Amino acid sequence: MKTLIQVPDLNSEQCKRIIVRNLSRILDLRILDISVENKTISIRYNHPFTLEKVKKELMRIKHTLHALTDYKESEVSF
Repeated sequence: MKTLIQVPDLNSEQCKRIIVRNLSRILDLRILDISVENKTISIRYNHPFTLEKVKKELMRIKHTLHALTDYKESEVSF
């Protein structure tokens, strides 16, 4: 599954590094892209539980989620 996460307070390269460091610890998660300019994180994962881990981790490091957009594999190519 692919998901695009809107993170309104993603505003610097330092925020990006912190997010990468913390999300990289989650098994079954691949970070496809983090855009500071668009304030988005694109991820790929296999189990819905992984997305819950991502949400919890982002909240733990004080990043709020504004919106999640799920994509089918055939709809979008990251």
